[in-house]
Amino acid sequence: MWKKLIVVALMLALFAWSLTLIKKQKTENVVETPEADSEPVVQVEEKLPETVYSFNAQSVTAECSEDVNDMLCAVENAVKCTLKPDLDICKKLHLPNFIFMTDPTVERPTEMNYKFINKKVLPNGSTEIYTESSCNGGWFDLCQGTIIYVLGQSNGKWNVKDIYAIE
Repeated sequence: MWKKLIVVALMLALFAWSLTLIKKQKTENVVETPEADSEPVVQVEEKLPETVYSFNAQSVTAECSEDVNDMLCAVENAVKCTLKPDLDICKKLHLPNFIFMTDPTVERPTEMNYKFINKKVLPNGSTEIYTESSCNGGWFDLCQGTIIYVLGQSNGKWNVKDIYAIE
């Protein structure tokens, strides 16, 4: 009889200990990185500007509106190079090749507006910047609606590696 009571008491203790571990795991706000040797990365919410940025191909300049934030400036430069790929800064940037396409069938926009709406830091070191955008051209459907700019670092600078849209 005593053996049964001891076994039941130990089972209850094990169950209680498991519940505390589960509760503790749910309260932690840590994102694990794929590398086993690295430290966990804590997600930090960053406030994005609420400004609506508007650019016109005839009046774009090399100066960045958000020069204090390299990531936001990289997005702005990608937009400017979309509008006017022969701009001097475009030659120095590492942008997706389709931005520089000159095919006459490509409907390149001449005006573009966007607002930053979200930012996600990915475990692989990339960052996704989400924008709500509109333009006056087709441009592979990459300037209307929610557009995501994937950024990565190269030589200590942020560059747009890819651009895609979600519906």
